[in-house]
Amino acid sequence: MQVTARGKSQLDGSSVVSLIDHHRPNWSLEQAFYVDPAIFELERELWFPRQWSLVAHNSEVPERGRYIVRQLFDEEIIVVRFGDGEGDIAAYYNVCTHRGSRLCAKDGRGRLLVCPYHAWSFRLTGELQTRQDLPGGVDPDAVGLHRVPTKCLGGLVFCGLEEASLPDFQPVADALDGELREHGIDRARIVARKSYPMRANWKLVFENFLECYHCGPAHPEYSSVNAHVKVSATRDKDKAAEWHQELETWRSLVGDAEFNKRVWEPGGLDKTPFGMHRKPIGDGRKTLSQNGQPVSRLMGGRNTYDGGQTGFRVGRLSFLSAANDFVAAYQFIPRNVAETDIVVTWLVDKDADANVDADAISWLIHVTTLQDLKIVGDNAAGVASRAYRPGPYTALESEPSSFTQAYLAEMRSLLTGERPTAAPVWQLPEGYAGQSGCKVTQTA
Repeated sequence: MQVTARGKSQLDGSSVVSLIDHHRPNWSLEQAFYVDPAIFELERELWFPRQWSLVAHNSEVPERGRYIVRQLFDEEIIVVRFGDGEGDIAAYYNVCTHRGSRLCAKDGRGRLLVCPYHAWSFRLTGELQTRQDLPGGVDPDAVGLHRVPTKCLGGLVFCGLEEASLPDFQPVADALDGELREHGIDRARIVARKSYPMRANWKLVFENFLECYHCGPAHPEYSSVNAHVKVSATRDKDKAAEWHQELETWRSLVGDAEFNKRVWEPGGLDKTPFGMHRKPIGDGRKTLSQNGQPVSRLMGGRNTYDGGQTGFRVGRLSFLSAANDFVAAYQFIPRNVAETDIVVTWLVDKDADANVDADAISWLIHVTTLQDLKIVGDNAAGVASRAYRPGPYTALESEPSSFTQAYLAEMRSLLTGERPTAAPVWQLPEGYAGQSGCKVTQTA
C-alpha cells in the first residue's frame, strides 16, 4: 500500500488508521507519515498537545519582570518570572485577550505585559490590569491571559499546549530533578544557542537523532570523540570487546553506584517518557571537546573529571547531553509537515570564566548537526519520491524502530479512542553503560 502526498491529500482519520494497521513492525513508516500535510494536522490536533517540551533555562528570566518570547510547536508563548521564588515562572500564549494582537514582539522586562495595539496591560501573573475601558457586564477575571501549562525542573522550564491533554509530570520531577541539579544545570548560564532549520518532517529528524548507525559514514568528528560508536555505529566483535574494556576501565574509576545510576520510562499517552543514563566518553577523554581536555569550569560541585557523559530525556522531543564541564540541551520544534527546527543551547557553570570559549564548547554538536542538515535533507528528498517504499530497520536502529511503533500506537488510540492492547516496548539504545542494571519502567 503506497499513499503519496502529491496534489491535495485525500487522507482522513479512518484512512490514517488503515495505514497504521498496514504498518510492518520494524520497518520505516509509510510515505504519507513523512510528507502528507493532513497527517501533520492530525498530529497538531491530537499528538502535539500531549507532549511536554523544553522551552527555556531559568537563567533567561533571572529576576521578577523579566520575560522571553519562545516557540512551542507552532505557537508563540511568553515565559515570564512573576516572583522571587525558584519556581515562580509562568507562560502565556502571546495573544492579547482584547482583540487578539501579538502581545510581545521580543524579550524584555517590565512590571506589566502591555499590548502595543490598544495598550491593554496584564499583570505578570496573567490577570487583566487595564479595566477602565472594559464594557459593563464583562468579568475582568474572564479576560486574563491564556495560561500555558508550565513545569520547572532542575533549572529547566517545560511547557505544554493543553493542561487537560498532558500526562502527569510529577514522576519526571521525582526521578530527574535531583540528577539535573547534581550536574549543576540549576546553577548554569547560557554560553551559546544555535538554531538548525531542517527541510524534513520532524519524524525523519527525530529518527536520525535516535540512532548512530549513520555515524560512521556521516560523522567522522563525532566518531573520533565518542567511543560508544564501537557498538552503536557498527556490529564488530573486536570493537565490541574494546567498548567492553572501556566500560570496565570507567567502572573501576567511578565505582558501581555511579556506573549503574540510570532510569528509564518508555512512556505513553498517559505517562511522560523520561530517562537518564551515563557512559564513558572513552579513550581517556575528560570532556566532549576536540582534544578531550577541559573547556570550562566543572559543574555541579564536582572536584574532578570522571570522563563520563550523561544523557537526559524528558518527553519525546527534549534531550540533554552533559559532560563534566558543559551541557547541551536539545529542542525539536516541528514547524510544518516538511520543516523542523533543532535548537541547541549550551550551558556552563554560572561562575565560569566570562571569556570561556563558546566555539570550543559547541564545536562537536555544531559540526555534527550541520552534517545532519545534509543527510536528513537528502533523506527527506528521497522519501518524497514516488519510488519510496518503507525499508527495514537494522539491529543498530532499535530506537527509531521502537519510536515509530510507539508513535503509531498512540496515534491509533487518539484517532479511534481505543486503548492499545499491548504497549510497545521502547528499547534501550546501543551503547548504554551497564544495561543489565538499568531501572526500566514499562508502560502500563
